[in-house]
Amino acid sequence: MLLVLGLVVLAGLFVVVVVDASALFLARRDLLSAADGAALAGAQAVDEAAVYRDGVHGSLPLDPKRVQLAVDDYLSSSGVAEEVGGLQVQVATDGTTVRVELVAVVRLPVVNSVTPGAGDGVDVAASASARSAVVP
Repeated sequence: MLLVLGLVVLAGLFVVVVVDASALFLARRDLLSAADGAALAGAQAVDEAAVYRDGVHGSLPLDPKRVQLAVDDYLSSSGVAEEVGGLQVQVATDGTTVRVELVAVVRLPVVNSVTPGAGDGVDVAASASARSAVVP
């Protein structure tokens, strides 16, 4: 009887770990997909004035203000900003490459429901970069 009780407890702990680990994996995958899309949207924010003035030499120059607007627009139109709790967005560009870093708070389904002192959740981060290269 004691062995069966021990196995039931062990199986329950295993289920808790698998459910919470799966939730973290799926949240990170969704966040990574959103970061990829946002970086691609930002990489399309070409600085048209610089292209007309200087021409194109290897990669298209990006306008930092338009990059930020494109990333914000992508995240809001795709619904990521509303779906993900506590989303923090960092956008950086060096003029030809866009790097987007997203950090979100993910509530673990079992641990946060059962344990009152577990906090608000776990921070999950994802980043992506994109570049508008000109192919001759």
